[in-house]
Amino acid sequence: MSVPEQVLFLNEEDVLRLLTQKDAIAAAEDTFYHIGTGEITVGQMALMYVDARQRNNFHSMPAILHHRNCAGVKWIDTYADPLPGYPFSHGNLVILSDTRTGSPVAIVGATSITNMRTAGGHGVVQARHLANPDPEVLSVFGCGAQAQSGIRGFLEAFPSLRQVRLFSRSYPPMEAVRQRYADRAEVIPCATPEQALAGSSLVLMASGALHPLVFADQIRPGTTVIGIEGFRDLDPKLGLRADKWYLGYKQPDAHIIESAILNPGHILTERDVFGDMTELLTGKIPGREREDEIIVSTHMGMGAHDVSCAATVYERAKEQGMGQILDLA
Repeated sequence: MSVPEQVLFLNEEDVLRLLTQKDAIAAAEDTFYHIGTGEITVGQMALMYVDARQRNNFHSMPAILHHRNCAGVKWIDTYADPLPGYPFSHGNLVILSDTRTGSPVAIVGATSITNMRTAGGHGVVQARHLANPDPEVLSVFGCGAQAQSGIRGFLEAFPSLRQVRLFSRSYPPMEAVRQRYADRAEVIPCATPEQALAGSSLVLMASGALHPLVFADQIRPGTTVIGIEGFRDLDPKLGLRADKWYLGYKQPDAHIIESAILNPGHILTERDVFGDMTELLTGKIPGREREDEIIVSTHMGMGAHDVSCAATVYERAKEQGMGQILDLA
């Protein structure tokens, strides 16, 4: 008897109904931990450029989650030079398979997953394990989808936060964020990076800027800095000055060290890395050991985060009878 070839298609609306910011944080923590225990295999990213100038590309990011009996690959475009009217990145997908049978089981929209699992997911997990307890002020650089997801995630994970100091090149998005979270925290739009850093010991870099906005000599003792774009918008000298520099996971984050864009001047080397989050969460290395330590943690993300989130969406969709069944045969 032949096995029916069916997959469940879950679009972006389904994802937003089934996955919360809290789920994305939990998925990031689970991913770091189970990579550290050997229960998640992170495959090599494959990158293919569309144009001679290497501005537009497609890349695949595979992972096997042995402890959840699933494998998946994130398929994503990054178009720095899109056609007029098209966004920088869109049409992102995660394809899931069951490792017990080898069968494909789901196609899941991943644009919302990408936004939720990055600054507001693994960025939050890095901060939760490295920051001083009970921070009251969060500095955020940027006000796009990633920065806003980060704000949601940090406010979810840190009940002690009472103020968000926000710096962006554009004022209207900052004002919109201020109004959105008025009943949770005081959001202060700032005119300069210096104003955004005032009184803060927790910093989220999520600006997408092509040059550093925050410099090493601006960071006070006791501060934790989380970067989701390597050192593109953050002074690479901070990696040298900091008491500890962590990566999310050394294997994919080696790109931070190798890239002239993410490590300008190739100032930082592998020797400067204290460790990564997979080692920290499994007790192989320490985290913060003194209140006055300056700690920086950078992670570019990996498909395992997206696959974990997509697996949660798929499991809930089956329970709730959501999604569209597609016949492949």
